[in-house]
Amino acid sequence: MQSRWIDANIIETQYEGTDPASGVKVRVLASTYRDFPVVEWVAWFSNSRTDSLDSKQFAPLISDIQAMDVKLNASSTASKTASDSDLTTRTSSPAQLYHCNGDYYSIDGYTPQWTPIHDADTYTFAPNGGRACDGAFPYFRVAFADWGATIAVGWPAQWQATFNGQGESVHVLAGQQKTNLRLQPGETIRTPRMTVMAWSGDNARAVNLWRRWYLAHILPRPNGQPMPTLLACAATDEGEEFTGATEENQIHYIDRFLSKGIQPTVWWIDAGWYPCRNAEGVRRWWRTGSWMPDPERFPNGLKPISDHAANAGANLLVWFEPERIQPGTWLDNEHSDWLLRIPENDNALLNLGIPECRQWLTDHYCKLIQDNGIKIYRQDHNFPPLDHWRKNEAQDRQGINENLHVQGYLQFWDDLLMRNPGLWIDSCASGGRRNDLETMRRSVPLHFTDYGYGDHQIKLAFHHTMYEWIPYFKECTLSWDQSVADRFDQSADSFSYHCGMAAMLFATMDIRRDDYDFGTVRTMLDVWRSVADVLLHGDYYPHTDFHKDNARWVAWQFDQPEENHGYIQAIRLQQAPQASITIQPRAINADANYIFNNPETGESCEVSGAVLIRDGFTITLSQRQGAVWLYHMAG
Repeated sequence: MQSRWIDANIIETQYEGTDPASGVKVRVLASTYRDFPVVEWVAWFSNSRTDSLDSKQFAPLISDIQAMDVKLNASSTASKTASDSDLTTRTSSPAQLYHCNGDYYSIDGYTPQWTPIHDADTYTFAPNGGRACDGAFPYFRVAFADWGATIAVGWPAQWQATFNGQGESVHVLAGQQKTNLRLQPGETIRTPRMTVMAWSGDNARAVNLWRRWYLAHILPRPNGQPMPTLLACAATDEGEEFTGATEENQIHYIDRFLSKGIQPTVWWIDAGWYPCRNAEGVRRWWRTGSWMPDPERFPNGLKPISDHAANAGANLLVWFEPERIQPGTWLDNEHSDWLLRIPENDNALLNLGIPECRQWLTDHYCKLIQDNGIKIYRQDHNFPPLDHWRKNEAQDRQGINENLHVQGYLQFWDDLLMRNPGLWIDSCASGGRRNDLETMRRSVPLHFTDYGYGDHQIKLAFHHTMYEWIPYFKECTLSWDQSVADRFDQSADSFSYHCGMAAMLFATMDIRRDDYDFGTVRTMLDVWRSVADVLLHGDYYPHTDFHKDNARWVAWQFDQPEENHGYIQAIRLQQAPQASITIQPRAINADANYIFNNPETGESCEVSGAVLIRDGFTITLSQRQGAVWLYHMAG
């Protein structure tokens, strides 16, 4: 056993040993946080024999490896507080399990649920098809009467977690879903990284302790600096995605945004900038596998665009999808030996478990990033890879393709970040289907779903979940309740901005048009800027429950107690009949006075903390209207 300080707050302890009979070496790294009640661990299994690839030197069969096998007990030395009632009154069961169904292009996505765990109850969770958040969510809370544990499974592939009630305890098992394999000489596999946070108090404390830890230790820090809140803009001509983008129109549209008084800090180029013509000569964005700027449209690469964006104060974001290879593309033609295929599926999987493949991809992408001035690397993954892994494995090698691919994927990202100082990564997988904690250590999930961009009540419900777990994401300003022929062809509208508050705001508009109310856009961007930092860094208190009901209100509060300020936001959805909502603000000092102001209307008032605690804060709005009220402690 060896321990070392990683930084002022993290102690890492290594445990290792080798079985002399089989040559299997086991190494476990455990991290203990001194500033938060968090422990983490990951284990590696290696065949230490390296002298031959003779099958006789393969390690014995290893099956059903569990990264976590822990019994959580209801009794705890944690002190119970008066606010624990919300954890104990749901049912008479000794424990409550929080779980969520993740993202899977559905109105029902991101739905949280509390399930009682009685003696002998068993609940098992796993994603669909090998992407970590596809139909399941690798983040859980187990709540007892006087304490709880938050558990995250850090595995960007096919994990499984089981919760079994055993009297007053809960037995937790978690790991890669399927392992039944023999290691070749010199070969290494790893487990998911398990993260466990202990807490006492109510659910709000559990949520905000997690948010604070996440912001302190998980959210990436490009160039060592905290992630800033950002404004993204984009524009293209006709065609799917960015198949109509050219050097000329991208530069023109940057200038057009600036001419309207809108200055982005991110210029976004999504799928379709590479050669992607199909057999009929039509550009299709999903024709991935030839990674270079399309010489027809970008004869000078993307560098003129990134330079022009930088002169305007914006960094260039560019979309990639390295793991999907389509027939007839460069990688399919030149390196078919790096591809995993299955019958009747045009999508081949680039096998990042092959070191030579991963190294080529790293070198090639680093050159693309550096030559084209790319500052934000956006990686997508638009098909389920599980069958590609499992249908290309022998019976005594089940789970090896997935495990080696995960190691290669994480190493690829680590190398991109190390070799390109200041680069940061946007994680996307058909929306938000690969946002486990191991991925989030290296990225942010700007595009956390493909569903409901302009359906206000749906995306606000999704926000309810995202604010709890992954504070940094992007939102757009579409409004699909308006009667227009094209749902992406809409005028500026303050309501859409109220429904789009996030750490990154994407001002979604057809900048080619002149009939937008650009004055409203500029006003609402100022409103967003006034709250964005508190939204990202503040404690989060929802004042309405999770719902997708267009006839209700949505309200929440973000508070920074160290700064004695925060804001309340209320949104009256399109069909909500009630004209007012009264909110009982959290984190209020009864002995202080608070000054409230509305940055959109200019209204202000002063209210004592005692009155706020007794009477709450009432907001009156018309249907399809939102309001932000900033507050700070007087004096």
